[in-house]
Amino acid sequence: MATAETPVAAAEAKPGVLEQLRANPRLPLIVGVAIAVALLVAMALWTMGPSYGVLFSNLSDRDGGEIIAELEQMQVPYKFAGNGNTIMVPTDMIDRTRLQLAGEGLPNGGGVGFELMDNQSFGISQFAEHVNYKRALEGELARSIESMDSVAKARVHLAIPESSVFVREREKPSASIVLDLYRGRALGDGQVTAIVNLVASSVTNLPTEGVTVVDGSGKLLSNNAATAGEATDGSQLEYVDRIEHSYRDRIESILAPIVGRDNIRARVVADVDFSSNEQTQELYTPNGDPAQAAIRSEQRSSTRSNGGPAMGGVPGALSNQPSPEIASPINENNTTTTARKDDGAKGATVSNATINYEVNRTIRHTREQSGQLQRLSAAVVVNYPMQANAEGEMQPMPLAAEQMDQIKSLVREAMGFSAARGDSLEVINMPFTAQPDTLTEPGVPWWQDRQLLAMAESAIKYLLLAIAAWIVWRRLVKPLLDQVPRPPVRLADAKAEAGEMTEEPEDDGNEDLRAAIEAGRGKRRQQDALLTTTREAAKNDPKLVAAIIKSWMHSNA
Repeated sequence: MATAETPVAAAEAKPGVLEQLRANPRLPLIVGVAIAVALLVAMALWTMGPSYGVLFSNLSDRDGGEIIAELEQMQVPYKFAGNGNTIMVPTDMIDRTRLQLAGEGLPNGGGVGFELMDNQSFGISQFAEHVNYKRALEGELARSIESMDSVAKARVHLAIPESSVFVREREKPSASIVLDLYRGRALGDGQVTAIVNLVASSVTNLPTEGVTVVDGSGKLLSNNAATAGEATDGSQLEYVDRIEHSYRDRIESILAPIVGRDNIRARVVADVDFSSNEQTQELYTPNGDPAQAAIRSEQRSSTRSNGGPAMGGVPGALSNQPSPEIASPINENNTTTTARKDDGAKGATVSNATINYEVNRTIRHTREQSGQLQRLSAAVVVNYPMQANAEGEMQPMPLAAEQMDQIKSLVREAMGFSAARGDSLEVINMPFTAQPDTLTEPGVPWWQDRQLLAMAESAIKYLLLAIAAWIVWRRLVKPLLDQVPRPPVRLADAKAEAGEMTEEPEDDGNEDLRAAIEAGRGKRRQQDALLTTTREAAKNDPKLVAAIIKSWMHSNA
Protein backbone atom coordinates (compact mmCIF):
# COMPACT_ATOMS: atom_id res chain seq x y z
CA MET A 1 0.00 0.00 0.00
CA ALA A 2 1.51 3.32 -1.03
CA THR A 3 1.73 6.05 1.48
CA ALA A 4 1.58 9.76 0.71
CA GLU A 5 4.75 11.67 1.16
CA THR A 6 4.51 14.08 4.03
CA PRO A 7 5.44 17.79 3.64
CA VAL A 8 8.25 17.32 6.09
CA ALA A 9 9.80 14.65 3.94
CA ALA A 10 9.43 16.86 0.89
CA ALA A 11 11.08 19.71 2.70
CA GLU A 12 13.91 17.41 3.70
CA ALA A 13 14.35 16.33 0.07
CA LYS A 14 14.84 19.87 -1.25
CA PRO A 15 18.06 20.57 0.62
CA GLY A 16 19.46 17.45 -0.93
CA VAL A 17 18.87 18.85 -4.45
CA LEU A 18 20.41 22.17 -3.53
CA GLU A 19 23.38 20.48 -2.03
CA GLN A 20 23.80 18.44 -5.18
CA LEU A 21 23.67 21.61 -7.28
CA ARG A 22 26.16 23.33 -5.03
CA ALA A 23 28.40 20.30 -4.96
CA ASN A 24 28.54 20.25 -8.77
CA PRO A 25 31.55 22.46 -9.64
CA ARG A 26 30.53 22.79 -13.27
CA LEU A 27 27.28 24.63 -12.60
CA PRO A 28 28.88 28.01 -11.62
CA LEU A 29 31.22 27.65 -14.56
CA ILE A 30 28.31 27.11 -16.96
CA VAL A 31 26.39 30.08 -15.50
CA GLY A 32 29.46 32.31 -15.63
CA VAL A 33 30.25 31.37 -19.21
CA ALA A 34 26.62 32.01 -20.22
CA ILE A 35 26.67 35.46 -18.60
CA ALA A 36 30.01 36.27 -20.22
CA VAL A 37 28.78 35.18 -23.63
CA ALA A 38 25.60 37.25 -23.20
CA LEU A 39 27.60 40.33 -22.25
CA LEU A 40 30.00 39.88 -25.15
CA VAL A 41 27.13 39.38 -27.60
CA ALA A 42 25.37 42.51 -26.27
CA MET A 43 28.54 44.57 -26.59
CA ALA A 44 29.17 43.22 -30.09
CA LEU A 45 25.63 44.10 -31.17
CA TRP A 46 26.02 47.55 -29.68
CA THR A 47 29.28 48.18 -31.52
CA MET A 48 28.03 46.70 -34.78
CA GLY A 49 24.68 48.47 -34.63
CA PRO A 50 24.07 51.81 -36.39
CA SER A 51 24.97 55.02 -34.63
CA TYR A 52 21.94 57.24 -34.09
CA GLY A 53 21.90 61.02 -34.33
CA VAL A 54 19.33 63.73 -33.67
CA LEU A 55 16.95 64.29 -36.55
CA PHE A 56 14.68 66.87 -34.89
CA SER A 57 14.38 68.06 -31.31
CA ASN A 58 11.90 70.15 -29.30
CA LEU A 59 9.03 68.90 -31.43
CA SER A 60 5.39 69.44 -30.64
CA ASP A 61 3.02 66.50 -30.40
CA ARG A 62 1.46 67.32 -33.76
CA ASP A 63 4.77 67.58 -35.59
CA GLY A 64 6.10 64.47 -33.86
CA GLY A 65 3.12 62.38 -34.95
CA GLU A 66 3.36 63.53 -38.55
CA ILE A 67 7.12 62.91 -38.68
CA ILE A 68 6.74 59.41 -37.19
CA ALA A 69 4.10 58.56 -39.77
CA GLU A 70 6.41 59.69 -42.58
CA LEU A 71 9.37 57.74 -41.16
CA GLU A 72 7.32 54.55 -40.96
CA GLN A 73 6.18 55.08 -44.52
CA MET A 74 9.80 55.61 -45.66
CA GLN A 75 10.89 52.55 -43.58
CA VAL A 76 13.51 54.53 -41.70
CA PRO A 77 14.44 53.15 -38.25
CA TYR A 78 14.04 55.65 -35.42
CA LYS A 79 13.98 55.94 -31.67
CA PHE A 80 13.00 58.56 -29.12
CA ALA A 81 15.07 60.58 -26.68
CA GLY A 82 14.64 63.60 -24.43
CA ASN A 83 11.23 62.72 -22.96
CA GLY A 84 9.85 61.87 -26.37
CA ASN A 85 10.31 65.29 -28.00
CA THR A 86 13.52 64.28 -29.82
CA ILE A 87 13.60 61.83 -32.73
CA MET A 88 16.85 60.03 -33.59
CA VAL A 89 17.67 58.13 -36.79
CA PRO A 90 20.88 56.46 -38.06
CA THR A 91 23.65 58.99 -38.61
CA ASP A 92 24.18 58.14 -42.28
CA MET A 93 20.48 58.81 -43.01
CA ILE A 94 20.04 62.16 -41.24
CA ASP A 95 20.66 64.46 -44.20
CA ARG A 96 18.60 62.47 -46.69
CA THR A 97 15.70 62.10 -44.23
CA ARG A 98 15.68 65.81 -43.44
CA LEU A 99 15.51 66.69 -47.13
CA GLN A 100 12.65 64.26 -47.73
CA LEU A 101 10.69 65.57 -44.74
CA ALA A 102 11.36 69.16 -45.79
CA GLY A 103 9.82 68.31 -49.16
CA GLU A 104 6.68 67.26 -47.26
CA GLY A 105 6.66 70.52 -45.27
CA LEU A 106 7.73 68.94 -41.97
CA PRO A 107 8.17 70.10 -39.33
CA ASN A 108 5.83 73.05 -39.64
CA GLY A 109 6.98 74.65 -36.40
CA GLY A 110 4.15 73.45 -34.21
CA GLY A 111 2.49 76.87 -34.18
CA VAL A 112 -0.66 78.04 -35.86
CA GLY A 113 -0.50 80.44 -38.76
CA PHE A 114 -3.11 82.04 -40.95
CA GLU A 115 -4.83 78.66 -41.31
CA LEU A 116 -6.46 79.64 -38.01
CA MET A 117 -8.59 82.10 -39.99
CA ASP A 118 -9.97 79.35 -42.25
CA ASN A 119 -12.53 78.08 -39.75
CA GLN A 120 -13.98 81.31 -38.43
CA SER A 121 -17.42 80.78 -36.95
CA PHE A 122 -20.28 83.00 -37.97
CA GLY A 123 -21.07 85.77 -35.52
CA ILE A 124 -17.64 85.88 -33.89
CA SER A 125 -16.97 89.02 -31.88
CA GLN A 126 -14.57 91.68 -33.03
CA PHE A 127 -12.32 91.06 -30.01
CA ALA A 128 -12.05 87.33 -30.78
CA GLU A 129 -11.32 88.10 -34.41
CA HIS A 130 -8.56 90.50 -33.39
CA VAL A 131 -7.03 87.91 -31.04
CA ASN A 132 -7.11 85.22 -33.74
CA TYR A 133 -5.44 87.55 -36.22
CA LYS A 134 -2.68 88.36 -33.74
CA ARG A 135 -2.15 84.64 -32.99
CA ALA A 136 -1.96 83.85 -36.69
CA LEU A 137 0.53 86.65 -37.32
CA GLU A 138 2.69 85.52 -34.40
CA GLY A 139 2.70 81.95 -35.69
CA GLU A 140 3.69 82.98 -39.20
CA LEU A 141 6.55 85.14 -37.90
CA ALA A 142 7.75 82.30 -35.65
CA ARG A 143 7.81 79.93 -38.63
CA SER A 144 9.81 82.42 -40.68
CA ILE A 145 12.37 82.87 -37.91
CA GLU A 146 12.66 79.10 -37.30
CA SER A 147 13.62 78.61 -40.94
CA MET A 148 17.08 79.96 -40.06
CA ASP A 149 19.81 77.38 -39.54
CA SER A 150 20.83 78.40 -36.03
CA VAL A 151 17.31 78.81 -34.60
CA ALA A 152 15.69 75.68 -33.17
CA LYS A 153 12.53 77.30 -31.85
CA ALA A 154 11.12 80.83 -31.75
CA ARG A 155 8.24 82.52 -29.98
CA VAL A 156 6.87 85.89 -31.03
CA HIS A 157 4.71 88.14 -28.86
CA LEU A 158 3.03 91.13 -30.50
CA ALA A 159 1.50 94.07 -28.65
CA ILE A 160 -0.78 95.77 -31.17
CA PRO A 161 -2.75 98.70 -29.68
CA GLU A 162 -6.24 99.59 -30.79
CA SER A 163 -6.47 102.09 -33.60
CA SER A 164 -7.69 105.60 -32.82
CA VAL A 165 -9.00 108.38 -35.02
CA PHE A 166 -7.02 110.95 -33.04
CA VAL A 167 -3.43 111.31 -34.07
CA ARG A 168 -2.22 112.24 -30.60
CA GLU A 169 -3.71 109.10 -29.06
CA ARG A 170 -2.18 106.68 -31.55
CA GLU A 171 0.36 104.29 -30.08
CA LYS A 172 2.97 102.30 -31.96
CA PRO A 173 3.00 98.51 -31.69
CA SER A 174 5.88 96.54 -30.19
CA ALA A 175 7.16 92.98 -30.43
CA SER A 176 9.15 90.56 -28.26
CA ILE A 177 10.99 87.52 -29.64
CA VAL A 178 12.43 84.59 -27.67
CA LEU A 179 14.92 82.41 -29.58
CA ASP A 180 15.99 78.88 -28.65
CA LEU A 181 19.23 78.18 -30.51
CA TYR A 182 20.83 74.86 -31.32
CA ARG A 183 23.59 73.75 -28.98
CA GLY A 184 26.95 75.20 -29.92
CA ARG A 185 25.53 77.84 -32.27
CA ALA A 186 25.16 81.61 -31.96
CA LEU A 187 23.62 84.47 -33.90
CA GLY A 188 25.70 87.28 -35.30
CA ASP A 189 24.76 90.93 -35.10
CA GLY A 190 23.77 90.94 -38.75
CA GLN A 191 21.41 87.99 -38.24
CA VAL A 192 19.77 89.64 -35.23
CA THR A 193 19.33 92.82 -37.25
CA ALA A 194 17.73 90.78 -40.03
CA ILE A 195 15.24 89.27 -37.56
CA VAL A 196 14.40 92.71 -36.18
CA ASN A 197 13.82 94.13 -39.67
CA LEU A 198 11.78 91.08 -40.66
CA VAL A 199 9.35 91.51 -37.77
CA ALA A 200 9.24 95.29 -38.12
CA SER A 201 8.38 95.01 -41.81
CA SER A 202 5.62 92.48 -41.16
CA VAL A 203 3.63 94.58 -38.66
CA THR A 204 2.08 97.90 -39.61
CA ASN A 205 3.72 100.97 -38.05
CA LEU A 206 6.14 98.84 -36.02
CA PRO A 207 9.53 100.58 -35.67
CA THR A 208 12.73 98.61 -35.38
CA GLU A 209 13.36 100.18 -31.97
CA GLY A 210 10.20 98.49 -30.69
CA VAL A 211 11.44 94.93 -31.38
CA THR A 212 13.22 93.10 -28.55
CA VAL A 213 15.13 89.86 -29.20
CA VAL A 214 16.16 87.56 -26.32
CA ASP A 215 17.88 84.16 -26.48
CA GLY A 216 17.08 81.08 -24.41
CA SER A 217 19.51 82.04 -21.63
CA GLY A 218 17.92 85.46 -21.17
CA LYS A 219 20.62 87.41 -23.00
CA LEU A 220 19.41 90.54 -24.77
CA LEU A 221 20.44 90.51 -28.42
CA SER A 222 18.57 93.38 -30.04
CA ASN A 223 20.35 96.26 -28.26
CA ASN A 224 23.74 94.76 -29.07
CA ALA A 225 22.77 94.57 -32.71
CA ALA A 226 21.47 98.15 -32.72
CA THR A 227 24.56 99.69 -31.16
CA ALA A 228 27.09 97.58 -33.00
CA GLY A 229 25.16 97.48 -36.25
CA GLU A 230 25.25 101.23 -36.77
CA ALA A 231 29.04 101.38 -36.47
CA THR A 232 30.27 98.02 -37.64
CA ASP A 233 27.59 95.81 -39.11
CA GLY A 234 28.47 92.19 -39.78
CA SER A 235 27.62 92.51 -43.45
CA GLN A 236 29.84 95.59 -43.75
CA LEU A 237 32.80 93.75 -42.26
CA GLU A 238 32.24 90.85 -44.64
CA TYR A 239 32.10 93.27 -47.58
CA VAL A 240 35.40 94.90 -46.57
CA ASP A 241 36.97 91.47 -46.06
CA ARG A 242 35.90 90.38 -49.54
CA ILE A 243 37.42 93.51 -51.07
CA GLU A 244 40.73 92.99 -49.27
CA HIS A 245 40.87 89.31 -50.23
CA SER A 246 40.14 90.19 -53.85
CA TYR A 247 43.04 92.66 -54.09
CA ARG A 248 45.36 90.32 -52.22
CA ASP A 249 44.57 87.47 -54.60
CA ARG A 250 45.27 89.74 -57.55
CA ILE A 251 48.71 90.65 -56.22
CA GLU A 252 49.66 87.07 -55.30
CA SER A 253 48.41 85.62 -58.58
CA ILE A 254 50.45 88.01 -60.71
CA LEU A 255 53.66 87.56 -58.67
CA ALA A 256 53.36 83.79 -58.10
CA PRO A 257 54.78 82.79 -61.51
CA ILE A 258 57.77 85.09 -60.95
CA VAL A 259 58.91 84.47 -57.38
CA GLY A 260 56.68 81.53 -56.37
CA ARG A 261 53.53 81.54 -54.25
CA ASP A 262 55.45 80.52 -51.12
CA ASN A 263 57.90 83.39 -51.50
CA ILE A 264 55.39 86.23 -51.31
CA ARG A 265 53.13 87.64 -48.62
CA ALA A 266 50.64 90.40 -49.40
CA ARG A 267 48.20 92.27 -47.21
CA VAL A 268 45.70 94.89 -48.33
CA VAL A 269 43.72 97.30 -46.16
CA ALA A 270 40.67 98.93 -47.74
CA ASP A 271 39.09 102.12 -46.44
CA VAL A 272 35.41 101.90 -47.37
CA ASP A 273 32.86 104.65 -46.76
CA PHE A 274 29.45 103.25 -45.83
CA SER A 275 27.75 106.62 -45.42
CA SER A 276 24.87 107.38 -47.77
CA ASN A 277 24.65 110.92 -49.21
CA GLU A 278 21.98 112.64 -51.30
CA GLN A 279 22.42 116.00 -53.05
CA THR A 280 20.05 118.13 -55.14
CA GLN A 281 21.29 121.05 -57.30
CA GLU A 282 19.33 123.63 -59.28
CA LEU A 283 21.49 125.55 -61.78
CA TYR A 284 20.56 128.60 -63.93
CA THR A 285 22.67 129.35 -66.99
CA PRO A 286 23.30 132.91 -68.22
CA ASN A 287 21.65 134.33 -71.37
CA GLY A 288 22.80 132.61 -74.50
CA ASP A 289 22.26 132.96 -78.21
CA PRO A 290 18.64 134.07 -78.91
CA ALA A 291 18.59 132.03 -82.10
CA GLN A 292 19.07 128.84 -80.08
CA ALA A 293 16.82 129.87 -77.19
CA ALA A 294 13.32 128.48 -76.74
CA ILE A 295 10.49 131.07 -77.00
CA ARG A 296 8.16 130.90 -74.04
CA SER A 297 5.62 133.55 -75.19
CA GLU A 298 5.36 136.21 -77.94
CA GLN A 299 3.06 139.22 -78.13
CA ARG A 300 2.76 141.66 -81.08
CA SER A 301 0.56 144.76 -81.42
CA SER A 302 0.15 147.31 -84.25
CA THR A 303 -1.65 150.71 -84.07
CA ARG A 304 -2.43 153.01 -87.07
CA SER A 305 -4.07 156.42 -87.11
CA ASN A 306 -5.42 158.19 -90.28
CA GLY A 307 -6.77 161.72 -90.92
CA GLY A 308 -5.40 163.22 -87.83
CA PRO A 309 -3.76 166.55 -87.60
CA ALA A 310 -0.35 166.75 -88.93
CA MET A 311 2.51 166.57 -86.60
CA GLY A 312 3.46 169.94 -85.40
CA GLY A 313 5.35 171.58 -82.77
CA VAL A 314 8.57 173.23 -82.27
CA PRO A 315 10.95 172.08 -84.94
CA GLY A 316 13.57 169.86 -83.55
CA ALA A 317 11.52 168.88 -80.51
CA LEU A 318 11.13 165.20 -79.43
CA SER A 319 7.44 165.36 -80.08
CA ASN A 320 8.05 165.39 -83.79
CA GLN A 321 10.03 162.10 -83.57
CA PRO A 322 8.70 158.55 -83.29
CA SER A 323 9.09 156.49 -80.09
CA PRO A 324 12.54 154.99 -79.74
CA GLU A 325 13.17 151.21 -79.62
CA ILE A 326 13.49 149.71 -76.11
CA ALA A 327 15.97 146.85 -75.79
CA SER A 328 14.86 143.65 -73.99
CA PRO A 329 17.10 142.27 -71.17
CA ILE A 330 17.26 138.97 -73.01
CA ASN A 331 17.05 140.06 -76.59
CA GLU A 332 18.13 143.46 -77.76
CA ASN A 333 15.44 143.37 -80.49
CA ASN A 334 12.82 142.25 -77.98
CA THR A 335 10.38 145.12 -78.60
CA THR A 336 10.09 146.76 -81.97
CA THR A 337 8.20 149.99 -82.45
CA THR A 338 7.83 151.24 -86.01
CA ALA A 339 6.45 154.61 -87.00
CA ARG A 340 5.86 155.22 -90.65
CA LYS A 341 4.66 158.29 -92.28
CA ASP A 342 2.76 158.09 -95.48
CA ASP A 343 3.45 160.95 -97.83
CA GLY A 344 0.26 160.47 -99.67
CA ALA A 345 -2.07 160.26 -96.72
CA LYS A 346 -2.08 161.83 -93.39
CA GLY A 347 -1.62 159.31 -90.50
CA ALA A 348 0.82 157.18 -88.42
CA THR A 349 1.34 153.42 -87.70
CA VAL A 350 2.86 152.08 -84.45
CA SER A 351 3.89 148.33 -84.05
CA ASN A 352 4.97 146.68 -80.73
CA ALA A 353 6.39 143.11 -80.26
CA THR A 354 7.18 141.43 -76.90
CA ILE A 355 9.01 138.06 -76.88
CA ASN A 356 9.74 136.04 -73.64
CA TYR A 357 12.38 133.29 -73.77
CA GLU A 358 12.65 130.24 -71.50
CA VAL A 359 15.26 130.45 -68.78
CA ASN A 360 17.77 127.57 -68.84
CA ARG A 361 17.55 125.62 -65.56
CA THR A 362 19.20 122.33 -64.56
CA ILE A 363 17.98 120.25 -61.60
CA ARG A 364 20.42 117.50 -60.61
CA HIS A 365 19.69 114.93 -57.85
CA THR A 366 22.69 112.85 -56.86
CA ARG A 367 22.52 109.88 -54.48
CA GLU A 368 25.80 108.24 -53.58
CA GLN A 369 25.62 104.56 -52.75
CA SER A 370 27.18 103.30 -49.54
CA GLY A 371 30.27 101.15 -49.70
CA GLN A 372 32.42 103.47 -51.81
CA LEU A 373 36.12 102.62 -51.83
CA GLN A 374 38.03 105.61 -50.47
CA ARG A 375 41.60 104.40 -50.18
CA LEU A 376 43.79 101.30 -50.55
CA SER A 377 46.92 100.43 -48.58
CA ALA A 378 49.00 97.45 -49.70
CA ALA A 379 52.10 95.86 -48.18
CA VAL A 380 54.04 93.20 -50.08
CA VAL A 381 57.02 91.21 -48.81
CA VAL A 382 59.11 89.18 -51.27
CA ASN A 383 61.42 86.47 -50.01
CA TYR A 384 65.10 86.22 -50.99
CA PRO A 385 65.44 83.79 -53.92
CA MET A 386 67.99 81.00 -53.93
CA GLN A 387 70.93 82.06 -56.10
CA ALA A 388 74.50 80.89 -56.63
CA ASN A 389 77.17 82.97 -54.98
CA ALA A 390 80.71 83.52 -56.14
CA GLU A 391 81.76 80.12 -54.85
CA GLY A 392 78.92 78.36 -56.66
CA GLU A 393 76.90 77.59 -53.54
CA MET A 394 73.14 78.13 -53.50
CA GLN A 395 72.00 80.56 -50.84
CA PRO A 396 69.25 83.17 -50.46
CA MET A 397 70.23 86.49 -51.97
CA PRO A 398 68.33 89.77 -52.40
CA LEU A 399 66.78 90.78 -55.68
CA ALA A 400 68.26 93.47 -57.86
CA ALA A 401 66.88 96.98 -57.81
CA GLU A 402 65.57 96.66 -61.36
CA GLN A 403 63.67 93.50 -60.45
CA MET A 404 62.14 95.18 -57.40
CA ASP A 405 61.04 98.12 -59.58
CA GLN A 406 59.40 95.73 -62.02
CA ILE A 407 57.63 93.90 -59.20
CA LYS A 408 56.43 97.18 -57.76
CA SER A 409 55.08 98.26 -61.15
CA LEU A 410 53.21 94.97 -61.53
CA VAL A 411 51.66 95.36 -58.08
CA ARG A 412 50.60 98.94 -58.85
CA GLU A 413 48.83 97.84 -62.01
CA ALA A 414 47.26 94.77 -60.36
CA MET A 415 45.72 96.74 -57.48
CA GLY A 416 44.67 99.69 -59.64
CA PHE A 417 46.87 102.18 -57.82
CA SER A 418 45.46 105.71 -57.83
CA ALA A 419 47.46 108.64 -56.52
CA ALA A 420 44.41 110.89 -56.65
CA ARG A 421 42.60 108.52 -54.32
CA GLY A 422 45.52 108.55 -51.89
CA ASP A 423 46.57 104.89 -52.26
CA SER A 424 49.81 103.71 -50.68
CA LEU A 425 52.05 100.79 -51.61
CA GLU A 426 55.13 99.27 -50.01
CA VAL A 427 57.14 96.43 -51.60
CA ILE A 428 60.02 95.06 -49.50
CA ASN A 429 62.52 92.31 -50.26
CA MET A 430 63.43 90.45 -47.04
CA PRO A 431 64.30 86.85 -46.11
CA PHE A 432 61.61 84.69 -44.56
CA THR A 433 62.39 83.10 -41.22
CA ALA A 434 59.36 80.83 -40.94
CA GLN A 435 58.65 77.80 -43.08
CA PRO A 436 55.85 78.14 -45.63
CA ASP A 437 53.89 75.34 -43.98
CA THR A 438 53.63 77.27 -40.74
CA LEU A 439 52.08 80.25 -42.48
CA THR A 440 49.25 78.41 -44.18
CA GLU A 441 45.77 79.16 -43.05
CA PRO A 442 44.44 76.72 -40.43
CA GLY A 443 41.91 74.17 -41.57
CA VAL A 444 38.97 72.68 -39.75
CA PRO A 445 39.68 72.01 -36.03
CA TRP A 446 40.03 68.36 -35.12
CA TRP A 447 37.06 68.45 -32.77
CA GLN A 448 34.84 69.53 -35.70
CA ASP A 449 36.13 66.95 -38.20
CA ARG A 450 33.23 64.52 -38.75
CA GLN A 451 35.44 61.76 -40.14
CA LEU A 452 37.82 61.92 -37.19
CA LEU A 453 34.92 61.94 -34.73
CA ALA A 454 33.38 58.89 -36.40
CA MET A 455 36.71 57.02 -36.22
CA ALA A 456 37.11 57.97 -32.55
CA GLU A 457 33.60 56.77 -31.80
CA SER A 458 34.28 53.40 -33.44
CA ALA A 459 37.60 53.05 -31.61
CA ILE A 460 35.94 53.81 -28.28
CA LYS A 461 33.29 51.17 -28.95
CA TYR A 462 35.85 48.45 -29.68
CA LEU A 463 37.96 49.52 -26.69
CA LEU A 464 34.95 49.23 -24.39
CA LEU A 465 34.21 45.79 -25.87
CA ALA A 466 37.78 44.65 -25.18
CA ILE A 467 37.70 46.03 -21.63
CA ALA A 468 34.39 44.29 -20.94
CA ALA A 469 35.75 40.98 -22.27
CA TRP A 470 38.88 41.29 -20.13
CA ILE A 471 36.81 42.08 -17.00
CA VAL A 472 34.51 39.10 -17.61
CA TRP A 473 37.49 36.78 -18.07
CA ARG A 474 39.44 38.13 -15.11
CA ARG A 475 36.63 38.47 -12.59
CA LEU A 476 34.22 35.75 -13.60
CA VAL A 477 35.52 32.99 -15.87
CA LYS A 478 39.06 32.58 -14.52
CA PRO A 479 38.03 32.29 -10.83
CA LEU A 480 35.45 29.67 -11.77
CA LEU A 481 38.01 27.72 -13.76
CA ASP A 482 40.41 27.83 -10.81
CA GLN A 483 37.71 26.37 -8.54
CA VAL A 484 37.19 23.32 -10.74
CA PRO A 485 39.12 20.38 -9.15
CA ARG A 486 41.56 18.60 -11.36
CA PRO A 487 41.26 14.82 -11.82
CA PRO A 488 43.35 12.90 -9.22
CA VAL A 489 46.66 11.41 -10.22
CA ARG A 490 46.73 7.69 -9.78
CA LEU A 491 49.52 6.33 -7.62
CA ALA A 492 50.44 3.62 -10.11
CA ASP A 493 50.73 6.11 -12.93
CA ALA A 494 52.82 8.36 -10.76
CA LYS A 495 55.12 5.53 -9.79
CA ALA A 496 55.39 4.37 -13.39
CA GLU A 497 56.19 7.90 -14.53
CA ALA A 498 58.67 8.25 -11.69
CA GLY A 499 60.26 4.92 -12.61
CA GLU A 500 60.61 6.01 -16.19
CA MET A 501 62.24 9.22 -15.12
CA THR A 502 64.72 7.38 -12.87
CA GLU A 503 66.09 5.39 -15.72
CA GLU A 504 69.37 6.92 -16.64
CA PRO A 505 69.94 6.94 -20.37
CA GLU A 506 73.29 6.53 -21.79
CA ASP A 507 75.34 9.66 -21.86
CA ASP A 508 75.85 10.33 -25.51
CA GLY A 509 76.72 13.98 -25.04
CA ASN A 510 73.26 15.27 -26.02
CA GLU A 511 72.51 18.44 -24.04
CA ASP A 512 68.80 18.47 -24.99
CA LEU A 513 68.37 14.99 -23.58
CA ARG A 514 69.99 15.99 -20.31
CA ALA A 515 67.72 19.03 -20.05
CA ALA A 516 64.66 16.82 -20.60
CA ILE A 517 65.85 14.45 -17.89
CA GLU A 518 66.31 17.30 -15.43
CA ALA A 519 62.84 18.63 -16.26
CA GLY A 520 61.32 15.18 -15.65
CA ARG A 521 63.04 14.94 -12.30
CA GLY A 522 61.71 18.32 -11.25
CA LYS A 523 58.20 17.33 -12.25
CA ARG A 524 58.51 14.10 -10.28
CA ARG A 525 59.58 16.03 -7.17
CA GLN A 526 56.53 18.26 -7.49
CA GLN A 527 54.24 15.26 -7.78
CA ASP A 528 55.85 13.64 -4.76
CA ALA A 529 55.33 16.79 -2.75
CA LEU A 530 51.70 16.93 -3.87
CA LEU A 531 51.11 13.32 -2.85
CA THR A 532 52.68 13.92 0.52
CA THR A 533 50.47 16.96 1.09
CA THR A 534 47.36 15.01 0.05
CA ARG A 535 48.14 12.17 2.44
CA GLU A 536 48.63 14.54 5.33
CA ALA A 537 45.34 16.30 4.52
CA ALA A 538 43.51 12.94 4.38
CA LYS A 539 44.85 12.01 7.78
CA ASN A 540 43.97 15.35 9.37
CA ASP A 541 40.53 15.89 7.71
CA PRO A 542 38.94 12.66 6.38
CA LYS A 543 35.59 14.41 5.79
CA LEU A 544 37.12 16.68 3.19
CA VAL A 545 38.54 13.72 1.29
CA ALA A 546 35.17 11.97 1.46
CA ALA A 547 33.42 15.03 0.03
CA ILE A 548 35.93 15.27 -2.80
CA ILE A 549 35.52 11.58 -3.68
CA LYS A 550 31.75 11.97 -3.53
CA SER A 551 31.87 14.87 -5.93
CA TRP A 552 34.03 12.83 -8.32
CA MET A 553 31.53 9.99 -8.19
CA HIS A 554 28.64 12.33 -9.00
CA SER A 555 30.59 13.91 -11.82
CA ASN A 556 31.50 10.52 -13.35
CA ALA A 557 27.98 9.14 -12.94
